[in-house]
Amino acid sequence: MGWHPTHAHLRAVTLGFGLLLVGIVLGRIDLVVLATPLLLVALAGAASRPRVVPAVAATGGSLAVHEGEDLLWSATVEDLPPGGVVAAHHPGQRWLEVEPADGLLVPEEGGVARVGIGLRPVRWGRRTLGAPAVTAYDAWAAWRWVADRPQPLRLTVLPTKEQVDTTAPAPHPNGLVGQERAGRPGEGTEFAKVRPFEPGDRLRRIHWAASARSGTLHVTATHADEDAHVVLLVDAVNDVGASEGITGARSSMDLAVRAAAVLAEHFLRRGDRVGLRVFGDWRVSFLPSSSGRHQLRRLLDTLALVEPGTARGEEALAARQGLGAGTLAILLSPLIEPASTQQVAMLTSAGIDVVVVDTLPAELASGAGPGSTPEERLAWRLRMLQRRVERDRMASLGIPVVTWAGPHSIDRVLRDLTRRSSTPRMVRR
Repeated sequence: MGWHPTHAHLRAVTLGFGLLLVGIVLGRIDLVVLATPLLLVALAGAASRPRVVPAVAATGGSLAVHEGEDLLWSATVEDLPPGGVVAAHHPGQRWLEVEPADGLLVPEEGGVARVGIGLRPVRWGRRTLGAPAVTAYDAWAAWRWVADRPQPLRLTVLPTKEQVDTTAPAPHPNGLVGQERAGRPGEGTEFAKVRPFEPGDRLRRIHWAASARSGTLHVTATHADEDAHVVLLVDAVNDVGASEGITGARSSMDLAVRAAAVLAEHFLRRGDRVGLRVFGDWRVSFLPSSSGRHQLRRLLDTLALVEPGTARGEEALAARQGLGAGTLAILLSPLIEPASTQQVAMLTSAGIDVVVVDTLPAELASGAGPGSTPEERLAWRLRMLQRRVERDRMASLGIPVVTWAGPHSIDRVLRDLTRRSSTPRMVRR
């Protein structure tokens, strides 16, 4: 696309020749005087029409960022006429903050102009950003060149992660990796006791102080370092409440996704194996358990794909598939769907330790629910009363239910589960 006259240039030409013609016909010298500078500017603009078409290179492709992280959309425009300027504007959209929101003007330097617009996504998910508009003008602002829409930017906005420094262990560790203390001795880092030397013990384990006092060799014994199997169960059947991004109000799905990201990072950092199940989303259902940094990225990518309410039915909450006794299952749910409480009871009866994390926003749990009519508000209050009864029933069965209020919400619950895991109990086979 080449250079085209601007509206200001067309107005100068039209108005200048119009005033000149009227002044000559009517014999009005004043109109001829008014038309003269407009005609001079129009002639100067026409004579200065650029001949070279600029070239633009802009940021495109796919990027992955976390909620609240800043990124820069940039473009470089070359072959500009002397004294020209470049105007760039990025269209705003929901869950995206643009700075400056009204666009910016950048003068050319040596025929090149570089523009940059700050972007800040404020909610997790995958989205395609609108293509920015880039326009170049000559020094007289008489001609403009509109660039072809650059390739849109595709963003994968990962849930924000909070730092967790809890030392609460996970129950039922197994395997030979991780940072959890096992119930049996082995090669690990946590001290168990000092015992007499036996054939096969490593020399670096010799406890010289005890050996000198007793006259016989003694070694230090340690607990084996093991990992735990953790599965995060995300209830995406309903998204309750309004979402205003990372700095505003949070819906139940916001709390669930961000809590799952925090818990996944915590357990993976300890060397545990973490898996993920999402209920209520036809695109996302299951991510096998694994460990390591790559697993964390896979978990975050999966959480960014969640679209609540796209799958319904009893099969949407079939949580027991592939889970065995000794697994720690953390259900993140607003506890609105009755099937979620039923599945918790089934998991517990199968010998699976379950922690229920309540992700219903506090302002909705208090009874002031959504609804524009008195009947809708009354129905919500009745559902909240029933929900309270279901929470009390789970507590009476020994199923811990905690309200998510940050990374330390489940510290005490994990410690209680670890102590409880050492006691025998009956399970259904």
